[in-house]
Amino acid sequence: MKDSIEIIETTKLVTEKPVVIIGIPDIGLVGSIATFHILDKLKLEEIAHLESDKFPPVIVVHDKRPKSPIRIYGNKDILILISEIPINSSLIPEISRSLIEWFKTKDVSLVMSLGGIAHPDRLEIKKPTVYGLGTDEETDEILKKNDINIFEEGLIVGPNGIIIRDCMKNGIPSLYLMTESHYRYPDPGAAASIIEIINKILNLNIDVRELLDKEEEIKIKARDLMKRTEQSMKEMQKIREKEIPMMYR
Repeated sequence: MKDSIEIIETTKLVTEKPVVIIGIPDIGLVGSIATFHILDKLKLEEIAHLESDKFPPVIVVHDKRPKSPIRIYGNKDILILISEIPINSSLIPEISRSLIEWFKTKDVSLVMSLGGIAHPDRLEIKKPTVYGLGTDEETDEILKKNDINIFEEGLIVGPNGIIIRDCMKNGIPSLYLMTESHYRYPDPGAAASIIEIINKILNLNIDVRELLDKEEEIKIKARDLMKRTEQSMKEMQKIREKEIPMMYR
């Protein structure tokens, strides 16, 4: 029985202070869409997956083979974590702790979590704005250098908030990049905006035109995951309402 969260490496990869990019389903599926697009364009190899008996009884099938829904891809410079299922709030702390310990073994230099910020007028926004939250002076400088709007006040609920908190506690530089997006619908346009920022930070050249050209197709493919994610977000919203600090009421 695997009561703990285990990270099972399927490929022994030698890394050189890699950057980690995390895409977990949340508002607009921004992180999920962005990380899948980056994986496709960089042709990264699957190197590990997460296992636990606490996970829901779900597998995904790709290329005629069953796979864990939470996987890690990468090369010596970049590691990408994707999840094809929403993560239950009760599992977030344990998953985060397991990831942090694994990041330490890889001598990770920077963790970037990707997410969305619901905007009521998203349909009127041609190019969504990206905001960033850093955990130290080094990451603050990355935001300033790349002209990224700094997220100064507010609340962050869900996996990304826990991961950047745990990174900060363990001295791992971390950024949370979030962009204006639809709340209830997959948002490839928002994912494109966040990838353009990643291109600047990591000096990549990932083309986002396909995300924009195939926006409707991507929305249809991702709608089931969005439905499951919306339910998960409703549960986290209830937690947020109970725990919101007095200064934000």
